Amino acid sequence: MFLLLASTASPAPHNPDTDWFKDAGYGVFVHWLWDVQNVGGRANTRGKPPVSLDEWVNGFDTEKFADQMKEAGAGYVMFTMMQRTRYICAPNETYEKLTGYKRGEATSHRDLVEDLYRSLHKRGIPLMLYWTGDGPRQDKQAATGLGGWPGHITDTYARNWSNVVAEYSKRYGDKVRGWWVDGCYGHTGYNEKYWGILATGLKAGNPHAIIALNNPSMTRANSSTDYDDFTTGEVNSFGDIPDDRWRDGKQFHVLSFLGPDWGHPGSKYKLEQLTDYVSQVMEVGGVVTIDMCLYRDGSVDPAQIKLLSQLRPAIQMALQVQPNRVPVPPGNLACWKPVWLLTLDGKGGLPSNGGAGGFHGARSGVDGDTNTWAQAGDQYAWTYEVDLKQPQQISRVVITFGKSYATHFQVQLTGNHEKWQTVADVDHHDGSKKMLSFDPVTARYVRVCARKPDGPNQPGGQMQVVELEVYQ
Repeated sequence: MFLLLASTASPAPHNPDTDWFKDAGYGVFVHWLWDVQNVGGRANTRGKPPVSLDEWVNGFDTEKFADQMKEAGAGYVMFTMMQRTRYICAPNETYEKLTGYKRGEATSHRDLVEDLYRSLHKRGIPLMLYWTGDGPRQDKQAATGLGGWPGHITDTYARNWSNVVAEYSKRYGDKVRGWWVDGCYGHTGYNEKYWGILATGLKAGNPHAIIALNNPSMTRANSSTDYDDFTTGEVNSFGDIPDDRWRDGKQFHVLSFLGPDWGHPGSKYKLEQLTDYVSQVMEVGGVVTIDMCLYRDGSVDPAQIKLLSQLRPAIQMALQVQPNRVPVPPGNLACWKPVWLLTLDGKGGLPSNGGAGGFHGARSGVDGDTNTWAQAGDQYAWTYEVDLKQPQQISRVVITFGKSYATHFQVQLTGNHEKWQTVADVDHHDGSKKMLSFDPVTARYVRVCARKPDGPNQPGGQMQVVELEVYQ
């Protein structure tokens, strides 16, 4: 059994080990979990009844999967080893001794990770793994064997769980290029000490492996812990575009799902939307991971594969065109700039509204297309914010609303994202296109804050921004 008595991992800002990740541009994430592909009745089971752990793992065709990842243009693959339950898709003596489970009961005889590496490596696709910080907390025997999970991380649990992943890290070495680690939440007791212990286990066999420990705010793709080499970036929709390659000193990375939810088939994005977003992130050195629907046999949703097979060629073309694009209309400073759907106070992110026949992400309000619109989900009163990328002299804002509009809204500006100046306060609005002029203000960020309606059965509706235009 491996013994990790102290943390030896150290934070690495601007880590050059992320260079290959940046060069990959985008990759694919897949959920391969006991309660997704084997039990629970989800579409990922393909209607097949539950089977034993070994039967489930042995049925995964790594060659078929790798072929589809090549077709999808995946620059890397993030593959889940486990989550919450006791089941792990590879043998591990440390885990078996701690929990008392025999091989085949909680760990498979087949090393699916090793086989997956071989199939992906033949096609030039790097492998990354999904791990968790809270381990098999839902299984009483496994959790007790690791030291007990009384609703939060303990010193014994953290060290034992780090020893488990250290065995995998030492076995795979540089075959695994990185780890995306879920469940490292502050509200469960994780802190610098425990993040450090876990990071030591993750890098035990490959100090150049890049890691991200997820303690998310679910808004922008900020780094979660000081031990991260790249930002975890877990969000419910794509939209965040970085200023450059680094955020908080970490490689900018964002992760979200292609379908209507994690691991589901289909796509809420059109090729043009996905191309526009991913190409802009890649242009400044960021990385995008796209979650896809994986079935029990190792195949991926054919419709999603077809979409992604067109993505990399489309991105290459877009990157050639983007530097020469003319804003729509000409002179519009907001066109194609980074935008966010936020709570009314601007402190939290909101998901995109997926109703009315399509996905209404933040980018749809600055794309120069009057057939699309941006609309937040969950809250009536919300804020739409655009980053002009640099301070500009602004004297005019034009807002085109959709069928659902704010009856009371404000336009606010700031140069430093701290002190906001309200340059327009419009009440009793009828939803028509609004042109607002004011004395010139130097600002980088522009907000449209929808204050009314703030609930149902009111005039207007939850604000739809067809286009936000900003002019000098």
